[in-house]
Amino acid sequence: MKKRKIVLLALTTATMMASLASCGKPQNSDVMLDSNGNIIIGYDSNGSAIILDSENESSFERPTTNVTNVTFWMYGDEVELSVYKQLVQEFNSTYEGFIKVNLVAKDASGYTDALNLTLNGTKAPDCFYVSETGFKNMAELGYLYDISDYVSASKDYDVSNMWDSAVSRFQYDTYTRTNTGPNKRFYAVPKDIGPTVIFYNETMFKNSGVTCFSVDAADLAAFNSGARDDRGKTKAEYGIAGDVKEKGYFIDANGKKWFNNQVPMSWEETDALSQVIQDKYDPDGNKGIYGYFTEWWFNYGWSVGGDCIEYIKTDDSKYAGGYWDFTLMDNSKNYIVADNATAFTINGNTYQPGQIISYQDKLENCSPATPGVMETTTKAIAPAVLAAKGTGQLNELPSQREAFTEFVRLASKKSTTVDTVNGTPLKGYGITPYPSSLGGDAGKTAAFATGKVAMLVDGRWNVTNFRQQMDSKYEWDVAPLPMYKQYDSDGNITVHGVEAGHSGSVGVAVWSKSKVPQAAWKFIEFIGGTHGQTVQSKTGFAIPLQKDLAEDEEIFLQTSQNPRNSEIFIDAAEYEKAGDWWYLKDNEWINDWANFLNGSVRNGTKTLSQFYESYEYSNTYKLLLKYTEA
Repeated sequence: MKKRKIVLLALTTATMMASLASCGKPQNSDVMLDSNGNIIIGYDSNGSAIILDSENESSFERPTTNVTNVTFWMYGDEVELSVYKQLVQEFNSTYEGFIKVNLVAKDASGYTDALNLTLNGTKAPDCFYVSETGFKNMAELGYLYDISDYVSASKDYDVSNMWDSAVSRFQYDTYTRTNTGPNKRFYAVPKDIGPTVIFYNETMFKNSGVTCFSVDAADLAAFNSGARDDRGKTKAEYGIAGDVKEKGYFIDANGKKWFNNQVPMSWEETDALSQVIQDKYDPDGNKGIYGYFTEWWFNYGWSVGGDCIEYIKTDDSKYAGGYWDFTLMDNSKNYIVADNATAFTINGNTYQPGQIISYQDKLENCSPATPGVMETTTKAIAPAVLAAKGTGQLNELPSQREAFTEFVRLASKKSTTVDTVNGTPLKGYGITPYPSSLGGDAGKTAAFATGKVAMLVDGRWNVTNFRQQMDSKYEWDVAPLPMYKQYDSDGNITVHGVEAGHSGSVGVAVWSKSKVPQAAWKFIEFIGGTHGQTVQSKTGFAIPLQKDLAEDEEIFLQTSQNPRNSEIFIDAAEYEKAGDWWYLKDNEWINDWANFLNGSVRNGTKTLSQFYESYEYSNTYKLLLKYTEA
């Protein structure tokens, strides 16, 4: 690899060497950066800075002593570790004589605990992976260096060309404890983003009589008129009877089954397609083969505008301007501005067609009667919202509780009563395995890779793994997450929610007590810049932070190999956000109810109604209050 060259600012090499020899630095002291983030290696006789610059082609004999050492902690599988060993080697070659990064690979299990322990001491790493779950607490504890000025000055780490959902989740205001407002700062930056999608086994689809094709919703009219889809075939060549509607899964007029991998399935379509797979591969239900698996409720609730907590503003002196209400089982309907309507304004907030009215704006009085106490009555909808619904300006969507119930029904057996609504028992679908039968992350990916699950909701990080395990046995690809939709008798959408889901991200931070923060930042800039992201993305396990790189065939799309439909990851990166573990500074408010849900409820030993009545659920209201105590 060609080493980074140096701009001499009109100096000869001899003059510069004399200058550098006179300005030495203490052992392992930090490098100096100019206002543009370049490393200053010395000054000429006029006081002008001499900087490292990749554009200059003149060579330079580098110093061999007083190199700045940076310790970097990370974790990951063999593929990621191999990539980072390569990047560290390239960085050290580029900055030879000035900075040397020492990589320390840690075990993923127990990583955060080990990191917290060392950050509170005197010998922590200079820079390190930080999870989106724990970085807020680390920032509040003063463990993380504020790198905002470095980010602003950098030319290589251009956040304006990155996915906002990744960049913004590592900004934080430690005073207001939010990531909004003008005082938010960078206490880490993303090293990656991992959008979630449906991975599907196309071989299992074919064997079940389901044919896949690939047309974006915007191109359906052209496809119906004879244009080719992204796989190069026309509707006539496929043999699809009738016009293709905006459905992910459907049965045409001739009874043939079709799957469009560029259009989200509705909730009902997801259930129906899963059942088709199970009827083919496991008709008696005793082989443990399922049509679908997801461990996350987010795309169900978020698709209709629901969430598990909502912020309530208050003048109560007990709280710092507001508090969190637990809304995981909120019964109040949600509302979206109809596609053919005009903008809708309420409480000074304007919503455009296709936007969902916020929790606070939809309710007549959104403040709970007593903060921290679970409400058992349905909240009143604001009169203006009801009036707009009556005129057709707003469409009604399911409540968060209804969406959450839909998620829980996935794994529950068809004989199990999941919840009772208005006296009507809601049974399970039985289209996903019990989580306990899979054994965590490794279990679910193994189930998909071995044909035990036909569709799996997961992230880009598993692409390399699936290529290694599946390419010789199966065809497979990716598709959008399900979203809420209803249709008329002709198959046209009448009411819909929004595309929604979560993406994962790992940040890289600098220790607040590091003696070499500027050198540490240069390494973070390197792995997050164009070259570092290109190297990671080519392996398949990451989507680049830079939007323009994500559109590159060789770097990311890689349509000559599975998954061919990688554009779905790009679409998802635009709208997906962090999961509920990111919302507050720690997971104390989540742990009890999530363990009850993912243990007893989703494994079929407790109903959703029992979950709602449990201490673990009701106590969450009280736990949430402490996060915004004055």
